Amino acid sequence: MMTSIYFTGYKPFELNIFKDDQTEVKVIKAYIKDIIENEIEEGLEWVIISGQLGFEMWSAEVTIELKEKYPDLKLAVLTPFLNHYNKWNETNQSKYQNIISSADYVNAIHQSEYQGGFQFQQANDFILNNTDKTILFYDDEQEASPKYFKSKLVDFAEKKNYTYNVITFMDLQDFMEFNFTNEKESD
Repeated sequence: MMTSIYFTGYKPFELNIFKDDQTEVKVIKAYIKDIIENEIEEGLEWVIISGQLGFEMWSAEVTIELKEKYPDLKLAVLTPFLNHYNKWNETNQSKYQNIISSADYVNAIHQSEYQGGFQFQQANDFILNNTDKTILFYDDEQEASPKYFKSKLVDFAEKKNYTYNVITFMDLQDFMEFNFTNEKESD
């Protein structure tokens, strides 16, 4: 059975991450890699993102790296509308272009530029209705933009018997302690 999983969550500034070489990014990407490899064993074929900075882009970068080891793994970028990255700085636009150039499928759910917040709502509905599972990086301890998606996700999952996993800061902390303790004894 082919499965597709939507990866979404915090944007970098919501985590006080301003550079890709910050330790937090390395830990998050290692955690994403772990999740994707486990999901591949369960039949994961498509990683889906909507093209947001942060957790989604890191998931895409990890997916692209893993394609060498898992050639059947595919990446789809389904943006809410056309040119959603127009207001990003050059560095982020260039990162996005690298992801797009390695993606297996790229499309905008609305074939128009930004018209209003409804486009995000409809894009979320479309993605939920067309994926098998969601991995959401969000913690109720730190409210931010993913909280709206989380409430939609929980409602959708109850109605449609849809599967999702929520990654919390505690999950990341446990992962880091389990996987990175030998590298750096204690601060």
